Amino acid sequence: MRRLTLIRHAKSDWSDPALSDFDRPLNGRGKKAAPLMGKRLAARSSAPDLLVSSPARRARKTAQLIARELGIAKSDILLDESLYDARVDDLLEVLKSLPDDCHPALIGHNPGLSDLGCWLCQDAPSWLKTCAVLTLELKADSWTAVTRHCAILLDYDYPKKKT
Repeated sequence: MRRLTLIRHAKSDWSDPALSDFDRPLNGRGKKAAPLMGKRLAARSSAPDLLVSSPARRARKTAQLIARELGIAKSDILLDESLYDARVDDLLEVLKSLPDDCHPALIGHNPGLSDLGCWLCQDAPSWLKTCAVLTLELKADSWTAVTRHCAILLDYDYPKKKT
């Protein structure tokens, strides 16, 4: 069995139209939501122990804020360019490259993360909200053995969810 957490980046700031999509930062709401979701993850019995993030500014900052709450060093966050503008096949390749003894969190973007969640689990939400955290348990002995609909939904949380 594998555990996998998918985290969509927190709310981004669109106030500067000159910035590229890749360079958009988090807005004020996003800067508050990411640590909140990190605290909620840390309170669970099985929090991710490896963070793999898109290098886009908003995803990277989300990962850093969550890492702080999980006690993971900023320098231990893996940045993977293939998470930016990723499709399901791209995300599966990232998973296949990970060690089998970890519980990774992929931190990235829609529609890729939402599509991966639905590909893995029929009960996954069709669209991850900003800073949403989707945790799945996969019936697979290794990351290379992951197949369509091999997962069950353990938790779906997002900043405005009533806890």
